[in-house]
Amino acid sequence: MASELTGTIKNHVTRLARYQALETYAARVLGGWLAGIARWEVKQRVAYHLWEDLQISRQLRTRLWELRVNQPDRELPPQLQDAFHLLAMAQADFELLAGVYLVLKAELEKAYQRYIETTFDIYDHPSVLVLRHVLPMRQAQTTWARRIVDELADTGEKRRQVQRWMQFSHAVLAACGGIDGNTPIQEMPTLPPAYGLLLPFVEARRDDRFEVTIGSPAKPAESDHAAYVIWQFSNYVQEMQAAETLATILWEVEGVEWEFYYDIARHCWDEVRHSEIGQTRLGQLGYHIADFPSAVGSYAWRQLFDPLIRYCALTYVIEADSFKLKHASYQHYLEQGDMDSAQPIMYDIMDETMHVRFGQKWVPPLMKHYGYAGTLDDLITACRQIVATHSVAPAQREAVLAHSGQA
Repeated sequence: MASELTGTIKNHVTRLARYQALETYAARVLGGWLAGIARWEVKQRVAYHLWEDLQISRQLRTRLWELRVNQPDRELPPQLQDAFHLLAMAQADFELLAGVYLVLKAELEKAYQRYIETTFDIYDHPSVLVLRHVLPMRQAQTTWARRIVDELADTGEKRRQVQRWMQFSHAVLAACGGIDGNTPIQEMPTLPPAYGLLLPFVEARRDDRFEVTIGSPAKPAESDHAAYVIWQFSNYVQEMQAAETLATILWEVEGVEWEFYYDIARHCWDEVRHSEIGQTRLGQLGYHIADFPSAVGSYAWRQLFDPLIRYCALTYVIEADSFKLKHASYQHYLEQGDMDSAQPIMYDIMDETMHVRFGQKWVPPLMKHYGYAGTLDDLITACRQIVATHSVAPAQREAVLAHSGQA
């Protein structure tokens, strides 16, 4: 009886470890695809969902720690990573969303409900509480995705593509042992003809409401308050590019501590919120974000470099150098009595302070991960020069050059 009971407990723990890994993989696939999603509102929601996925993963990992599993990823079958890469090989955003949400996440939703119903309700009640807490997130995501996939797959051919990709995605999950890992491992299914990995995207996609441009406009004089507000908050909208850059890092960096993915996902979602700061303020002023060109050049030039350079340039240079302008803008808005503009700037400053700390936390480990031979100062200097040379945002270049004494 004792050995039978231990085996059952082990099965429950193995399932929880698998679920937390699948939540992390789901977030990383969505990160890889963020730049490739064209519709603005869908891109925003997916960025929030990938952060939500990693919050779910964190709750599961915390429970696993309580169950004496200190390294939940150690004994995961390699087929899970194979499955994760195959699910990323959709050829259209509506296929990707169908595979991740309507197959993988829908199966996780069922698995969580099944776990709640079959575990030891008293002995394992902390696990039950975790899963009851995360189930509404999982359900809300899949409900949203059903509506969005229906909207995006708006022709018969697109609907056929969705059905084919969902069938393939189900086959992928089955081949890696099913959502619970309790069925035999099989050979992975063959991709549909002409399918392959599109990631990482070299260009960030926008829907056809937007006029796409490379760079951002120059800063107007602060004395022209109306023009300055429009400039600043239309620039905030462009921070979607920072989110897309971080999302590529979430996808591309393999084999590092789980907490790295958690922090990158938070950073990514924060940048989407900063974009929404701009969207909200422009809306208050009577504008729609599509009234202004949508810049994609900052994402494009950062994709010329590896994730270490991208992340160091973003945190140690672009974000760290932005505080002078943001503090000056905050004071300007206070002097003008414009609290609708001042308050979001201060929230942004607090977020960016945390992001710089993320960089201080993770750039040194990434240097080891990528075998960077120089010092941290060498890397920061190189990144500063890269930003000064490649940036297509005038205010960003001005900040970098001012820091270097070249302005």
